[in-house]
Amino acid sequence: MAQIFFKSTTVTTDPTLQSLNLFLLTWFTKWHKVTSESTMNSTSWEKAKNIFEQAMVVAPDERGRFLDAVCADDEIVRREVEELLSSFDETESFLEMPAVSKKKNELASGQVFGHYEILRQIGAGGMGEVYLARDNKLDRKVAVKILNAEFEKNESNLQRFIREAKAASALNHPNILVVHEIGESDGSHYIVSEYIEGKTLREVLREKSLNLAEILDVAVQIAGALNAAHKAHLVHRDIKPENIVIRPDRFVKVLDFGLAKLVEQKNKSLPGAEDETAKQNNTAQGVILGTVNYMSPEQAKGERVDQRTDIFSFGATVYEMIAGRTPFAGDSVSETFANLIKAEPLPLVYFAPNVPDELQRIVSKTLRKNKDARYKTMSDALTDLRELKENLAFDEKLERSAPRNENATAAWQATTGGVNLQTAETGSDSLSQKIRRNPFAAIVPLVLLAVAAIGFGVWYLSNRGAKQIESIAVMPFVNERGNADIEYLSDGMTETLIRSLSSLSNLNVKPRSSVFRYKGKDTNLQTIAKELNVHAILNGRVVQRGDGLTLSLELVDVSQDKVIWAEQYQRKTSDLVSLQSEVARDVLSKLKIRLTGADEQKLAKKSTENAEAYQLYIQGRYEWNKFSFDSLKKSIPLF
Repeated sequence: MAQIFFKSTTVTTDPTLQSLNLFLLTWFTKWHKVTSESTMNSTSWEKAKNIFEQAMVVAPDERGRFLDAVCADDEIVRREVEELLSSFDETESFLEMPAVSKKKNELASGQVFGHYEILRQIGAGGMGEVYLARDNKLDRKVAVKILNAEFEKNESNLQRFIREAKAASALNHPNILVVHEIGESDGSHYIVSEYIEGKTLREVLREKSLNLAEILDVAVQIAGALNAAHKAHLVHRDIKPENIVIRPDRFVKVLDFGLAKLVEQKNKSLPGAEDETAKQNNTAQGVILGTVNYMSPEQAKGERVDQRTDIFSFGATVYEMIAGRTPFAGDSVSETFANLIKAEPLPLVYFAPNVPDELQRIVSKTLRKNKDARYKTMSDALTDLRELKENLAFDEKLERSAPRNENATAAWQATTGGVNLQTAETGSDSLSQKIRRNPFAAIVPLVLLAVAAIGFGVWYLSNRGAKQIESIAVMPFVNERGNADIEYLSDGMTETLIRSLSSLSNLNVKPRSSVFRYKGKDTNLQTIAKELNVHAILNGRVVQRGDGLTLSLELVDVSQDKVIWAEQYQRKTSDLVSLQSEVARDVLSKLKIRLTGADEQKLAKKSTENAEAYQLYIQGRYEWNKFSFDSLKKSIPLF
C-alpha cells in the first residue's frame, strides 16, 4: 500500500535516507489506513500523532516514562507511537535540520581561505555554511560557501557538484546569482559567488505584506531566472523564499543552485552529461530533496523530476506571497506530506478577496498535482504573468487619469446654485451699465460670488490638512461577553468587513491571515501598525442580547495616535447583512477614500439578502478556520 507514496528504500545505501524513507513509508501507511480503510479510529490516530510529536522532543532515555504518563492504559495508541518512534530513531529529524549537522570547524573573521579573507558568517544551508569574504586578488566582496563534511564524503556527490556548478556558472541572466569560482583548500571544497546586498524574500515577508504590484514584480523576475535555467537544461529543485534575495532597488536574485540537476538533453552539448544524468536519475529514486513546504508531489514520492518541479515550487512561493502561508502547510512534516499528496490548497480569494481571477488561475495551474496538467514550460507561465502585470498596470493608469476634482467642483456648484457668471467682455452689457440701470440686481451676482468664494475657502481649508489614509488593518472584533456560542459572529463580521474593504483598488487592507494572529492578544497598536505597515487600525466590539446586536467601532490613526472616529450601531440580528454594508461605507467616509462608480457597485453588491443564510455561512467559516477533523465535519451541514 505504501508504495503509492514512495519508491523502495533499497535503491540508496545512505542509512539516513533509508531511515527517512522507512519513517515516511510507515507514516503514510498508517495515514492511508486511517483515511481510506478506517482500520483505526481517527481520534486515536490523532492522539497517537500528537503524542509522537511531543515524544520527539523528549530525550530517548526518558520516552518510556513519558509514554507511561500520557498513554495510560491505551495500548493501541502506545503501540502506534512506539512504532513511529522506532521508524524515526535513525533519521535525526533529517527534514527538520539542515545538512550541516556534521560540519567542519567554523571559519573565524580574518581567517584566510585560499585567496579569500573571511569577514563573517552570513548563513547556512543544506550543503554547507556561507561566509561573506573579501577577494584579495580583485578587491571585492564575495560569498563563499564551504561544503559540509557529510556532503563531501561521497565522490559522486563531488563530481555532480562540480558538473552542475559549471552549468550554473554558465547561466547568463541578471536574476541569477553569478558563480565566480569553485575550488578546494585545506581539504575543503568551496564555491564562490557574487555577494548580494539585500534581504531574502523570507525576511521581507516577515516584515510586511506585499501588495499586488510587488508580488507580480517579484514573480516575473523569479520566473525569468528559472526560464533561463530551464533553457540551459538545469532544474533548481529548491525554490523557496530563503533562496530568493531582493536588493534595495527591488531587483531579484535567485540563489543556491546547490540542489540543481542537469536534466536529459536532446543535444549533447556537455560531453558525458547525458549518461551521468541518467545514472543520477536512477540513483535518485526514493531520495527526498528540497524543502517540504515547497516540494512537488513527484519530489515527495522520490520520482524523477524535471522543470515542472520548479514550476510547482514557484507556484507555492507565489501562493505564500499572496496568502501569507504555504498552500499545503500542516502542523508537522507528516501532515504537510499528506496535504501535498492528497489535499487541494484553499483558493487564494480566501486569504485575499481582491486577488485577480487571472492570478488565481495562473497559481492554480502551477500547483496541479499531476505535472502533465501544469504549465509545460516556465516560459508559458512567464508569458501569462507578464500579460497580467501589463493589463493591471494599464487599468491603474486609466484609473489615475480619471478626474480628481469632483468634490471641489461639486462644492463650488452647490454654493453658486449653478449660476454661470459672465465677465464684462462676455456679457451683452457692461457691468457699469447694469449697475446704472439696476444697482440691486447687479449686486446679487457679486454677493453670490463672494459667498461661493467663502464657502470654497472653508471647504478647502478644512480638507487641506486631512491626509487620506491608504492602508488599514481591521482587527478581529472582540466578543464582549466571551460567549463561545456567538464567537462565530465577531469573527464573521470581521471577515466580511475585510472582504468588502479589500474590493477597493485604492485601499490597502491587510488580509485575514495577517490580522487574526493578534486575536486574543493585548498587543500595542503602534506595534501592530509597524509590523503590518498600516496607517490606521479599526477595532470593534460585539454584544448580542437576544435578537439585538450592538457593534462598537473605533478607528485609530496610528501615525497621529488619535481616534479619528467612533460609532455604535444597534440593530436586530436580522439586519446583519445591511449593517455590514453600512459599516463599510462609514469607514470609507472617515478614511476619505474617493469611490469610483465601480467601487460603489462593489459595496452595494450583497452576497445574500437572507440574514439566516448569512449567519449559517459565517458559522461554517468559523468552524472551517479551525482546520481540525471535527470542525470540518461541523462546517459541512452549516454550509
